[in-house]
Amino acid sequence: MSAKVTPRGPETSALPRRQLLSVQTAAAIEAGMHSGRWPRELPGQHELCRQLVVSRKTLRVALQALHRRGLISMRQGRPTVVRPASGHVREAPGVRRVLLLLPEPLWRLRPSVGRWVSELRPRLLQAGLELDLVEGGRAYGARPEHAMAHLAATHPRSAWVVFAGTLALQRWLQASRRPAIIVGSVFPGLELPSVEYDHAAIARHAAARLRALGHERTAILLRRTGSAADETTCAAFAAGLGVGMPAPVLLAHDAGMANIARQLTRLTDLRPRPTALFVTKTLAVPAAYTLLSAAGLNVPRDLAVVCREDDPFLEYLSPAVARYGTDPAAIARKLAVCLVRIAGGEPPRVSRDLLVPRFIPGPSLGPPPARAGLRGAHE
Repeated sequence: MSAKVTPRGPETSALPRRQLLSVQTAAAIEAGMHSGRWPRELPGQHELCRQLVVSRKTLRVALQALHRRGLISMRQGRPTVVRPASGHVREAPGVRRVLLLLPEPLWRLRPSVGRWVSELRPRLLQAGLELDLVEGGRAYGARPEHAMAHLAATHPRSAWVVFAGTLALQRWLQASRRPAIIVGSVFPGLELPSVEYDHAAIARHAAARLRALGHERTAILLRRTGSAADETTCAAFAAGLGVGMPAPVLLAHDAGMANIARQLTRLTDLRPRPTALFVTKTLAVPAAYTLLSAAGLNVPRDLAVVCREDDPFLEYLSPAVARYGTDPAAIARKLAVCLVRIAGGEPPRVSRDLLVPRFIPGPSLGPPPARAGLRGAHE
């Protein structure tokens, strides 16, 4: 994935792209030196390429430009030293690093997560903040205390961004009073800043649309994440169906095709069988389409499908999936503003920043089979 850094001035706009990127890279390194991110020496080139999301060739051009200006000293086989005479060596107080905790490796999460992460990194770099990923591990286990204490000890001057934090993880963050922001839902009784999509509003809206189409028997294909959004989604969907409607069938699954297949086999074996399916995760939609087709069920003739989330690959499914579109860049913008304030010495503000997605209609939504047949008879 690539990241863009805004050019420093209009005079660079006419330069070729390769040179423009090296100028931006040099500016980002210089900003890091000035803020105290790299007070004495720069990381190795491999690590710098990873942090700045640039190629080795681009980085070398940027380093040579800084060397010619006398800002750094480069010697073969030695660390790149920040020259004290440059006036850039300054120990910055407070937060200098942001840790992003993810329940799984980034490449295993849905594409839109990678999008807001890639948008967030250059915004933080421009503010002199480094972004490190902590992917999976014991922080998301039943007892995260030891893993979190170790991270806190090894990263003492850091702020935390936690994606889909479990109850145990959120409790630790509140008790430790670390500067942290949750991307996702905060559990009831806890007070932590959060940025999230309004899962309750999405679930209520989806349920109301299904009911308006005539669906009475519904099901939720829920990917178990351990986050507060799981319970919020199920409760809001049931409420959206209205009083007197049958409760939705909960098909909770872990990651993997085999786990989804077991739950959809349950669905097809139910009598009476649900006629509508609310899917919480985009990655489960292609699996559902494939497995339902293998079972002889047609979308939407036999089963209407609507997804709580959105990703570009859903556009390539047939029939197109009704879903709720989101703007991953909005998460990056809001996180960057909060994190820059924290780095400037402001305490985190306990606020719940809800992002409202838009409904994207699709032919995967239709009436239940009985009504579909009745409608066809009148046409």
